Amino acid sequence: MDRPDPAALAQALADAPSDAELAAIFRAATEADGTRQLREAVDLLRAAARGEAVPAPVLGPEPLSHVTQLVRRDEVLEVLYEADVLARPPEVEGLDELGATLARGAWAERDDLDAAIGAAATDWRVERLAAVDRAVLRLALWELRHRPDLSSPVVISEAVRLAKAYSTERSGAFVNGVLGRLAGARGEPR
Repeated sequence: MDRPDPAALAQALADAPSDAELAAIFRAATEADGTRQLREAVDLLRAAARGEAVPAPVLGPEPLSHVTQLVRRDEVLEVLYEADVLARPPEVEGLDELGATLARGAWAERDDLDAAIGAAATDWRVERLAAVDRAVLRLALWELRHRPDLSSPVVISEAVRLAKAYSTERSGAFVNGVLGRLAGARGEPR
């Protein structure tokens, strides 16, 4: 996918006939320029749903929620990263209800999450991890513990995607290994 403008991308997301097509558009947009234009497209769809005059179709609540899922973890990661770097609670304004729950939950339990991450991250102290890797791991582990509606492979795959997109290629493998050990220790499939 060439780099479409956010309005064209919003239309493509709205017109996607299936989850597989949504996922393909998401992957292509992410590979083209991270999630910047994808997030702008979702913002346009949200604005259209609020009745604002924007170049995007109006989606019903269910399709809009489905499209919003594509960028939710990216938005939560940004909030958690900022909170960690600034050593203050996350600012959840602008996140949807689930996104705010994820950010608040991961932040509130960060000491417990860090202890588990530190035990699984052989030869790495959590405080020495890059802040973005720490935020990815906290978010994913919180989801593993509190979102029974999601399978471990889905959570781990999304965490690896976030690590590769916002940190380094090596971070993806590191995050995969740590979360794999944490999910395996709890008897969950990887």
